[in-house]
Amino acid sequence: MKPNSLNPKTGLATFLLMAAAFSGLAQSKSFKEVFTVPANKAYVEPFNPGSRGVSVPVGYPEDKGIVSKWSDQRKSVVWYLYQKPGQYDFYFDNTVDQGKKLTFELILSPTSPIKGFKNISKKITFNGSGQANALFAGNITVPETGYFRYELKPVTDPQSAIKITSLTFKSLKDGGQVNHTDYQSSPSVHLSFSSTEPTTKSYNWIYQEIIVPKGADPLATYYMSLGFYRGYMGIQTNSSTERRVLFSVWDSKDAENDKTITAHDYVSFVDKDKSTTVNTFGGEGTGGQSYVKAANWKTAEPVKFLMNVLKQDNNSVVLSAWYKLEGEDWKYVATWRAPKEQRMFDGFYSFLENFGYTNGQVRREAYYYNAWGMEDQTGKWVNFNKVKFSNTDGKPGQRTDYEQGVSEKYPDMFYMSSGGYTPTLKTANEIPVSKQQLNINLKPFEERVAAALQNEESNNKDFKTKK
Repeated sequence: MKPNSLNPKTGLATFLLMAAAFSGLAQSKSFKEVFTVPANKAYVEPFNPGSRGVSVPVGYPEDKGIVSKWSDQRKSVVWYLYQKPGQYDFYFDNTVDQGKKLTFELILSPTSPIKGFKNISKKITFNGSGQANALFAGNITVPETGYFRYELKPVTDPQSAIKITSLTFKSLKDGGQVNHTDYQSSPSVHLSFSSTEPTTKSYNWIYQEIIVPKGADPLATYYMSLGFYRGYMGIQTNSSTERRVLFSVWDSKDAENDKTITAHDYVSFVDKDKSTTVNTFGGEGTGGQSYVKAANWKTAEPVKFLMNVLKQDNNSVVLSAWYKLEGEDWKYVATWRAPKEQRMFDGFYSFLENFGYTNGQVRREAYYYNAWGMEDQTGKWVNFNKVKFSNTDGKPGQRTDYEQGVSEKYPDMFYMSSGGYTPTLKTANEIPVSKQQLNINLKPFEERVAAALQNEESNNKDFKTKK
């Protein structure tokens, strides 16, 4: 399969999908190229992590990742594909149990609304012989490049009697292309904050606010607010009932992959609030993790974040974090000691990611705004009004469905979104410097850090015992 990139100028804004000859039988034709989409490059919809109703093993190799065990008639299997203009004969490569007759509705639609376009649907029937078979589903004409959605929806009870190994597209014209993505997650996107104002870029306090719009909070989303040289802090949607605030700090070396690590390289626990859970983490470097399970932040309401770094005499820094929900007081999360470090903050970055993998077709979004850093030498708050864009995906032919920039709805806020299989959109990377200074009384926070240091010895000893 040849990779390609999505043209944002055409994208889905001008994407049309027409079924030219949705007949039940394929005629003898001369095909230019054949494209195969492994069946496990799909989603189960509606998404419910506790009750899938059909097996789509996304973590398996493509040759073993078949759709099977389809027992829930309420569940659809959906493929989101990127396609270039052309005509294609479309097949489901399948095996159905002997004697079974299974009817499904096949629904084809663009991933963004198209004026004057009506979704295309037809019923197709799989007749079981117990042998591998290629069911011809129809002929499709695609006149514009873009993403589109194939949904296979049960009409009759699937009875766990069908296995789908792949989708095959046979191109009747030169220049055709059908592309699936390598994974069912969504792109990770980042904003790196700075200021157009004169500044030392040496801050002992950093601050930011986030708002997650209603409906933009699917499960397994991390809205990271304050990312710095040793860790990050933000909010997560962890389940239908749990929404965390998370604060993590990395070790000086990766304990899982660096054999030269010593006891002096590990992050150590200093103190925490009684509502905070602390442990170690790995998989992306190693370090100390603290989180509040019952944070219960809400969509459409601001969440405020504050972080402090304080140099210590033993070639280390202590890092402390707080958050504030609408109508509530500031809440302390935890303090960690980072060894072999004497750095102040020089700014921070934010990101948006899907850490749950199998609902990456759903759009997630957040506004990132009111970003500040306090210069450690002058005590002056500096407004971060400029960002630099980056992303971890967007390779040719892969996931390019993300947005970054200044919000059209709120021109004094930056925003990011990811997922939805829509074209890439990047807007402005700068907003006016705030005319209002950030006004926070830092004395209570400084006192809490001092108290944390007094508790450090006993707390850290207990943390090492638990590890």
